[in-house]
Amino acid sequence: MNPEVYGVKSDLTAWIVNEKVAITVGFVLLVLLVRWVSLRVIRGKGGYLSDAQRQRMSIARSSTTIAIALGLIGYWLPEIENFAFSIAAFAVAIVIATKELILCLGGGLVRGLSGAFATGDWIEIGPHTGEVVDRDAFTTKLQEFDRVEFQYTGRLITLPNSLFLTTPVVNHTFRKRYIYHEFTIHSEPVPRALEAQEVIQSAMDVAWADLKDVAERYAAMIGQRSGIVLPDPAPEVHLRTAEFGKFRYTVKVFCPREKAAEMEQIAIAAWIGWVEAQPWQFAGTNPVTPE
Repeated sequence: MNPEVYGVKSDLTAWIVNEKVAITVGFVLLVLLVRWVSLRVIRGKGGYLSDAQRQRMSIARSSTTIAIALGLIGYWLPEIENFAFSIAAFAVAIVIATKELILCLGGGLVRGLSGAFATGDWIEIGPHTGEVVDRDAFTTKLQEFDRVEFQYTGRLITLPNSLFLTTPVVNHTFRKRYIYHEFTIHSEPVPRALEAQEVIQSAMDVAWADLKDVAERYAAMIGQRSGIVLPDPAPEVHLRTAEFGKFRYTVKVFCPREKAAEMEQIAIAAWIGWVEAQPWQFAGTNPVTPE
């Protein structure tokens, strides 16, 4: 007697498929529940997330995504094999249709294996600069900041991981605390320009004295971690010429990021004070006789 005549085999197959679908749905819901609970525990009750919390949340999201993918592939592997054989003619089309997803997965793998950055790092990739606030198997999210002033713009950028296959990544993490701040003071040609340079240098040395110990230790730590020799963190003032015979004082100092604007104002104030104390005005004007 053939059981297929009575629909036994078809009913059994339908029951097995329905059972596997139910188990699959239950598995996915369970993993998502675990992820939700994990994220709530990691986030806690604080209003702001620390870099460590963001990194743990990123690991939790990536781990659960990988667990779901591996679990579904392993559980449905026989059906996937049969399905793959049945659609061999459409394999090329499927690869083309999922090319971007494959590239994103590949980029995420390269990002993880290279260790180029972690959650909380400041990175620059192509035209985008920001702090890594989240990353998963397909995308990386940046809290954008201005690459010149290193101030947050408030915009959130979502990048596909495929960019990491073709675009270099610059890690600016050490600039979260200290930066090499460089700026220029432009001047008309004046007498005793080297004296003005010394005045600016002296003002910067005095302002940097309170920051010297921490700045030198931080620069040494960065050098040890990166294996390179960083420039001298002490303030430097150089006198150069610009177009049309103008003078420019280029100032470079290694200082806390939040004090960069203050250090710049100190240098400008020192230069203005020196100019105002001179018994002359800028070139092209009548000399002023001191009182």
